Amino acid sequence: MIVVTDHKELHSGGVPVHEILRTRLSRLVDEVLERLVAEIPLYAQLPEEELHGDIRLITERTLRAFAETFRTGVVPTGETLDPLRESATRRAEEGVPLEALLAAYHLGGKVCADHVAAGFRPEELSDAIALNRLILDFLQRVTAIVSASYFEERQSIAGEDQATRQSVFAALLDGRPVEERLPGEYVVVGLAIGVHPDEQQPQLDAQIVARRKLRRIRVELDRIPGSMSGLSADGGIALLPAPATELDALRLRLCKAAGVDVTLATTTTSPDHVPAGVTLVRDLLDVVRIHRPPGVYQLDDLVLEYQLSRPSPARDRLAGLLDPLADRDDLMTTLRTYLGRARNRRQTAADLHVHANTVDYRLRQIGRLTGLDPVHDDQLPRIVAALVAFDARRSPG
Repeated sequence: MIVVTDHKELHSGGVPVHEILRTRLSRLVDEVLERLVAEIPLYAQLPEEELHGDIRLITERTLRAFAETFRTGVVPTGETLDPLRESATRRAEEGVPLEALLAAYHLGGKVCADHVAAGFRPEELSDAIALNRLILDFLQRVTAIVSASYFEERQSIAGEDQATRQSVFAALLDGRPVEERLPGEYVVVGLAIGVHPDEQQPQLDAQIVARRKLRRIRVELDRIPGSMSGLSADGGIALLPAPATELDALRLRLCKAAGVDVTLATTTTSPDHVPAGVTLVRDLLDVVRIHRPPGVYQLDDLVLEYQLSRPSPARDRLAGLLDPLADRDDLMTTLRTYLGRARNRRQTAADLHVHANTVDYRLRQIGRLTGLDPVHDDQLPRIVAALVAFDARRSPG
């Protein structure tokens, strides 16, 4: 309880302050409502029924509490503030921003202070100071009560909404029927999430670092209305209502937020075909992880690699061309780096921390063992196809 010690009845112009508010209550409520609409945009968008119903009622109750505070010198607590708690809960349910709600209470305090202050006499300076202290104490208490009730309700709503979303998400991934109304199409997004440098620092808790990374990615995905996702440290699946946000921009936001490279594989499908879409984007990510840099990819971007990764006698024959390199990590790493560097031998040497002559020697060995010479242009399509098939054959699943 906040109390002004040795409280005496406060006067303005010789009239008790609480009497000024009590006798002008209806007029003060009207003025507060008018200024709410004029100065806080959210209130101008409320239905007339709500503005002159719930909002008017809580405004009147708050001003009465103001008047009682000025009469007793005691800031109210307990049941007296229950109407404010209930109002904050309702506004949270309606999605009214907390900043608008708190601004309304402070505006009400200002209106009361202005009405009272206009009549203060010089000899009532101590009363003016005491009044100002009471107003600040009252608004401090109200801010705490309203904020606590508001956040409690928002957390409850968020928890229920999250539980519902996760239930719908799991059902869609499993191909089970969903009762909730769904978009006509979803953009199915497979995410490959890089390792944060801090995850590899032995003195740091890698799990905490990974959870922090995932939280930041989840926050960005949740900014998209109607999105759902399931993530792990290295990737996951997200469903975005179609048409989705611009995916290249989304990927850049995810990378920036998490501080890691993020790759997206996407396809668009109806809710009934989400399981097939998930299978496709996971397959695309398997191809991308091996052969492409971070980016946003669809099936059209990976038609050749995707087809070569499908089990078939032709894939096995292509993969077999590189079997002589299966136990030669030095040669396989050189081949991958050489192709990744657009066959630039000097950049390849720099990446491998070897001399350019060593790269030349290894490339000759690759040609001798496989019959595929990486230096010759006409051999390039066959080598790339063989590498895709080789990796696909060795990939689990």
